[in-house]
Amino acid sequence: TMLNSHEEFFSESIETIPLEQLITLIDKTISVAEEVLPPNIETHKTVFGLKELWIEKETKKISKEYLGKLKKICDALDLTPIGFMVITEAISHYLKEQEGAPLSAILAEIGEKNISLALFRGGKIIEKLEGPRKESAPQTVDTLLQHFTTAVLPARLIIYDAKEAEKLSQQFIGHQWSKSLPFLHV
Repeated sequence: TMLNSHEEFFSESIETIPLEQLITLIDKTISVAEEVLPPNIETHKTVFGLKELWIEKETKKISKEYLGKLKKICDALDLTPIGFMVITEAISHYLKEQEGAPLSAILAEIGEKNISLALFRGGKIIEKLEGPRKESAPQTVDTLLQHFTTAVLPARLIIYDAKEAEKLSQQFIGHQWSKSLPFLHV
């Protein structure tokens, strides 16, 4: 059961933000989320939601570079890590539970500076790409999609982790997609 939540947006990507700034933002987020708890009760046990980029493909473990960063965060904030989940896999699982069928869609994480795409078919990741956000978010996604090697793209694009999601979704709806993209239908 979720009791509370709070979001903070980074001035740059989570991969490049200075560790001290990251710790400060996480501390602030936890503090605000804890406000609904009774006095003297603090959060320690933590499950991390991680980007797929942070996980080694072969071992399915957190890569050493990011594991070190997470350990420093845990030490600084007195957190006890009890596990992690890959955000795109968690979204896929959630949608399967809600809709009753494995996910076939493109998940688009729209960050301030980067955009990540994950192509799911039958609940499994087929391809993934990440690139810098250049022109508009829809144009950047359009450009990234041209690098997928699949013969047919699903017609469903799910945007997540974006500021101003409603405005952004309208931009995607109004975007004139490249004719060369192999969508089943737009």
